[in-house]
Amino acid sequence: MRTIIGIVGYYGFVRGYPLGPELMEGLRALDWPADVEIREMNWGPVAIVQDFQAQAQPVERVVLVGTLDRDLPTGSVSCRRWAGGTLSLDAVQRRMFEAVTGVISVDNLLVIGAHFKVWPTQTFTVELQWPESGLSDLVLGEIDTHREVGHVVGELPISTDNARVVQRIVAAVRRLALEADPHDVPPLTVTALTPVAAVLHHRFVDDLGLPSSA
Repeated sequence: MRTIIGIVGYYGFVRGYPLGPELMEGLRALDWPADVEIREMNWGPVAIVQDFQAQAQPVERVVLVGTLDRDLPTGSVSCRRWAGGTLSLDAVQRRMFEAVTGVISVDNLLVIGAHFKVWPTQTFTVELQWPESGLSDLVLGEIDTHREVGHVVGELPISTDNARVVQRIVAAVRRLALEADPHDVPPLTVTALTPVAAVLHHRFVDDLGLPSSA
């Protein structure tokens, strides 16, 4: 089964940042079958979807990893099976707008990928509950716990708590990537997605009373 594991979101490339390199190293240290590929998906969802469209061979399973705010206890790790659902074209366009403005989000990636029909039936998420949207959003918290004179950002070891978080994420990813039928994973539908940011990109058009396509 050809499987792609994608780490979604910006993260620091310097060792010592909480979840970026530590998470990638933890995943790549495992003994994966030849048909499992781990990718950095720290760029725009539209480009990622286009890359999936260009795949020469079909992908049978996808595991997307990222930080999300699902109103769970901060630091918790949960798994979901993408079940999709119906969104209006306007709702998809709002996700697209947010994506092209530079927002990297698992939810936006799921919606845009579903719109262009790139996701296989077996598409899963591994989600770290965090109020922010990127894997590097834990950087400042990590630095604050080691604030000492003489330390340089990126030279600090990962904290014990964040190391445990990384271990839980790695274990969840391995299970979803390799288990034949993880049937007990709860579904994720469009109704449970984090809303797009409340930006006013249609305000000028709305004030003029013009159609949104103007």
